[in-house]
Amino acid sequence: MSSKVRESDLKRKLKAHIPFGIQKIIYNVVKKARLAKNIAKSRYTKDDIKKFLADAGIQKGDAIMLHSSLGRIGYVENGPDAIIDAFLEIIGKEGLLVMPTFSTPQFDEKKKMFVFDVKKTPAYTGAIPEAFRLRKGVKRSISPMHSVAAFGNKAEWLAKGHEKCDNPYAMKGPFGKLYQLNAKICQMGVDQLANSCIHIIEDKIKFPIKVFTEKLRAESTDENGKKKFIYFRRHLPHLYKIRNNNMLEKHLLGRGLIKIYPFGNTELRVHKVKDLVHLMEELAKNGITIYNS
Repeated sequence: MSSKVRESDLKRKLKAHIPFGIQKIIYNVVKKARLAKNIAKSRYTKDDIKKFLADAGIQKGDAIMLHSSLGRIGYVENGPDAIIDAFLEIIGKEGLLVMPTFSTPQFDEKKKMFVFDVKKTPAYTGAIPEAFRLRKGVKRSISPMHSVAAFGNKAEWLAKGHEKCDNPYAMKGPFGKLYQLNAKICQMGVDQLANSCIHIIEDKIKFPIKVFTEKLRAESTDENGKKKFIYFRRHLPHLYKIRNNNMLEKHLLGRGLIKIYPFGNTELRVHKVKDLVHLMEELAKNGITIYNS
């Protein structure tokens, strides 16, 4: 099935050889060019966004894990706030909105450890998550690389305890709680490369491949300014060169587990956390993972 956003195998292989820092520079150039094009050609309001979401089956009481690319949608009046407000108005007070607020851990040479501040450390996952984490009432989990931000019903419960999970995708942490809730995964203008829930399986089962580093030490600062020492792990560097998240999409589509809807100038993918994880468990039993597909 053709897609406006799914990354080709050729592009994936080329990116595997480009350092992440260089990729960010290239992305920022592309983002500026895309913004100029969007301003000239397409404009959307919050009400337009709400209609796109309703047409995709997003409804009151939903728990949502949102991955997003604002620039691919088109020019949105009031930018990230319009997207966030649209979701919150659709899902209501009983709903839960969660976003990945992943960050690059900073190493303090004097302290000889990584540092993370839940209020000050910026997210690199896009304009929408960055705006979301700064909102009043949003709870951000404590994880130097893989924090999430949450607002709504059970937000505090979802974010709590991430600092105790040296595996950031642990079943007892926010990602495992998304599994418990069987949240809807919404991928707005992004493909499976951005789908962080893919990594839940790496803790849920005895995963056949070693994927994480040994424990790293970090000084974390919580929302009240209190500092504590925690341990965390990150993915082994070589895995970024071999992983192929998008191989999952043919399996999701083939089993009818994912739906793709038009969304402004791009697409919105909607599927469920449990469907994704159970599919990956089935594939893993047959020796198939995103790292050896």
